[in-house]
Amino acid sequence: MLRTVFAAAVALLALVGCASTKFVTSDVTRYHALTEAPQGRTFAIVALDEDQESSFAFKQFGDQMNQRLSTLGLKQYTGSAGPTAADYVVTLRYAVYGPSADVRTRYSGFGPRMGFGFGYGYGPYWGRGPFGYMGYDPFWDDRYDVETRQLFTRRVEVNVFRAATYNSERKERVFEGRAVSSGLNGQIEPVMPYILDAIFQEFPGRSGETRTVSVEVPPDVERGAPRPAARSAY
Repeated sequence: MLRTVFAAAVALLALVGCASTKFVTSDVTRYHALTEAPQGRTFAIVALDEDQESSFAFKQFGDQMNQRLSTLGLKQYTGSAGPTAADYVVTLRYAVYGPSADVRTRYSGFGPRMGFGFGYGYGPYWGRGPFGYMGYDPFWDDRYDVETRQLFTRRVEVNVFRAATYNSERKERVFEGRAVSSGLNGQIEPVMPYILDAIFQEFPGRSGETRTVSVEVPPDVERGAPRPAARSAY
């Protein structure tokens, strides 16, 4: 008996652990003229929007991009001659839109509604059938639960140009990627690392393809999140 109770408790804890796992899911589209990641080449990151370029948030996002590009075998340009002295210029732009209403309906069973009324038989429809007369009871029906949530759309764009052409009228773009992610979190900071992971997953990827990429939020990050962010479910 105790062994059965213990096994049931372990199974319940496993289910709770699975239910608490959170992901940032993005639709990622990439176009490029690369055959592989240009390892050993240098890059410099610049902002396309002046307001973002001067923000502390952009500097943090730039560090996150540096880490991911360095993992792919590229090197951050550290010279003083400006970004065009690198092999590639990498641009970053991001935005959050919304909120918009997301209405979900969940089937919760079949049975009597709360209320009073008259009907014949035991089902929701009436008429003559093989088992006699059946009646329609307006208080007997499928039950659905309706949930309304506020969703935000997060958009991140990453482009890679040959640095020598970046200040010319005809910039040579070698990679463009964008990720669109929807979630309950209207702040870009908590989800940016996972959106960047999605964009650079299997870089450069198949050109012209849109993929849905889910990146798991580590449990230690979720536990350390401030209370308002924890309710967001990303």
